[in-house]
Amino acid sequence: MGLVPDGDVKLLVVGEPALGIQALERGIVDAAPLSMPLPLVAKKMGFRELVSYDALGIVYPSNTVTTLRQTTNKNPELVEKFLKTLMEGIFIFKTNKEKSLAVMRKYLRGASQEVLEETYQYTTVEMEQVPYPSLQVITSGLDILSFQYPQAKQTDPNLIFDASFVRRIDQSGFIAGLYQK
Repeated sequence: MGLVPDGDVKLLVVGEPALGIQALERGIVDAAPLSMPLPLVAKKMGFRELVSYDALGIVYPSNTVTTLRQTTNKNPELVEKFLKTLMEGIFIFKTNKEKSLAVMRKYLRGASQEVLEETYQYTTVEMEQVPYPSLQVITSGLDILSFQYPQAKQTDPNLIFDASFVRRIDQSGFIAGLYQK
């Protein structure tokens, strides 16, 4: 957009996403990036959406699982068990709406039923059944990091990317088996 950080606009890290709404409310910031369900909450508070990352096709790394390569080398069984648990959670979320809404209600204290429903609908569409890591997300993350750490621009995203665990689980039939129950 041609804006220069710290020149045209002041960028301020306020912490976890929920703090972005508090900073907006108090007038500390004029805008804040929010992830679901916070855009819905902000809208109900009278704020307007300026940019939709989804509509613009901007990939923002907000929902990723990462680990050190040494962890995958030293304890591959743990990584596989974790990923299978994650995949079972995705399956339950996508196939058991009432249970999913109950969990969301517990952790999104104070969210209206309307916000919970919209969040569930959005998330079930966006959440991939088979959570392969995305090279595009890693590249986007490196681009964002490069504003603060210029050397991130020189990092090869392929060195960070490892789809082998998910591929192995997918090819084993584990995920397909969940959805055939």
